[in-house]
Amino acid sequence: VFKKLYFFLKKRLGQNPFKEYSQVQSEPDFSKKFVYLPLHYQPERATSPQGGVFVDQILMVETLAASLPAGWQLYVKEHPTQWLVRGPTYFNCRFQGYYKILASIKNVKLIPVNTNSFTLIKKCQAVATVTGTPGWEAVFKLKPVLAFGYPWYQYCKGVFRVFDVRSCQKALEEISGGLVLKKQDIINYLGALEQVTFHGYLEEA
Repeated sequence: VFKKLYFFLKKRLGQNPFKEYSQVQSEPDFSKKFVYLPLHYQPERATSPQGGVFVDQILMVETLAASLPAGWQLYVKEHPTQWLVRGPTYFNCRFQGYYKILASIKNVKLIPVNTNSFTLIKKCQAVATVTGTPGWEAVFKLKPVLAFGYPWYQYCKGVFRVFDVRSCQKALEEISGGLVLKKQDIINYLGALEQVTFHGYLEEA
């Protein structure tokens, strides 16, 4: 009991992911052009295996940050349940120094976890994700998406599959050039999806 209490207090009072994130976070500036990148909860199939090499989300942030148009920023936000499940514990997907590395990348800001995601989607120029739901939410807000993995909505108009700096830059050039998405594009995609898919069950009833 005393041993467990010791390690509990050490995690709570010593350096932990909560404290590290709060030390490097800053409020978003909505007057600037930015790409919104919500981190994935890990470990999960959404990044492994569906993200390929971008299971390493630091690599994704570095790739995108190196591709931004002049004057743009990248706002990165931690997944709200990442700490809820793990608590104040570092592990291989969020090791000590993880957030400091992200915050040190040029044009990258870590923003508070409680920042409203729908406000960020509304104000941003694009949403970046591996395969996450925020990408699909962005599509419904007629915002372009940079997908680093293989999401089920990857063939919807306005979703750009990106692999490296070059493909990121090409997508962002099209976006910054005045790309306009329409509701009919989404309706067409959903209609096509309905025609080529069928209902399935992952477990027995």
